[in-house]
Amino acid sequence: MTWHVCATGGRCIAPCLALLSAALLSACASSPPVQFYTLTPLAPQTPSVASASMPAVRLNRVTIPAELDRLQMVRRIDSTRLQIDDQNRWAAPVDEMVRRVLTGDLAARLPPNSVADANESASGERLHDLAVDIQEFYADHSCAVTLRSTWVLSPAPTMGTRAQGSRSPSRQASAEIAVPSAGGCSGPQAIPEAMSQALALLSDHIAADIGALGH
Repeated sequence: MTWHVCATGGRCIAPCLALLSAALLSACASSPPVQFYTLTPLAPQTPSVASASMPAVRLNRVTIPAELDRLQMVRRIDSTRLQIDDQNRWAAPVDEMVRRVLTGDLAARLPPNSVADANESASGERLHDLAVDIQEFYADHSCAVTLRSTWVLSPAPTMGTRAQGSRSPSRQASAEIAVPSAGGCSGPQAIPEAMSQALALLSDHIAADIGALGH
């Protein structure tokens, strides 16, 4: 073993280790705790478009960009740079939260018991398949959120001459939604609220598209 000599001439390995341990403990104690966030369904700001003639829908698939598929919160710095925040994280995988929130938002905008996710059933004999593809879903330095998404609505099979029935052509649409910062960015806690608002606005568009099938 190599012994280090203190300024007083004595052996000081134990004091050195004690000082190192104290420094490490101090660094850990001063680190801010990790904060966890979630996304939340929001009620429509305008009267619901629900009507009895609207079809039942199954939310089969939701996809998000690969760079968002992490627990850390991601912010866009510019067109080519992202900030991954280790201190502020999501409480669940982002795609699962988005699916849950879209299901809740659509349920608030469509007739009762007419919306289901991929693991549930909905009332009614004709289930239309809904697939949502999110291409962009970021907050910037001001906590303003941009959401770009497309969705495909595939009508349920209709009974025809063949046993399996036939499908009408699918409907595809897209939306780009911007939620501005509400009076400046108060911190990371403002981002989940803005992202939830963006998903609610996307649900308004999708619900209106589903409503068109009922006419």
